[in-house]
Amino acid sequence: MSGATISRRLSAKLKVFKEWLRANRTLPTAEIMRTTANKLRGHYAYYGVSGNSRSISNFAYQVELILFKWLGRRGKRGSLKFEKFRLLRQRFPLPPPRIQVNLW
Repeated sequence: MSGATISRRLSAKLKVFKEWLRANRTLPTAEIMRTTANKLRGHYAYYGVSGNSRSISNFAYQVELILFKWLGRRGKRGSLKFEKFRLLRQRFPLPPPRIQVNLW
């Protein structure tokens, strides 16, 4: 038995995150990044079981893509460039995906 997250569930969680970010994109960047980090920690705590590392890594990657898109839509001076987004991630690091529970 593998611990892979059901794709429907993963898609639904990403949709909820996207809607939250879209509704709250005017919050200060530090608050958005702090809340995103907390949401990722919660996801890893729930879905971070042995055999599910690929799924939680994919979730973390998709969350970063959504962040890049929606943070880039906030400014009047043009979109967020990837280099600036990389610096933003260095200043406000997101937790890396980790397995929390070993089932085997």
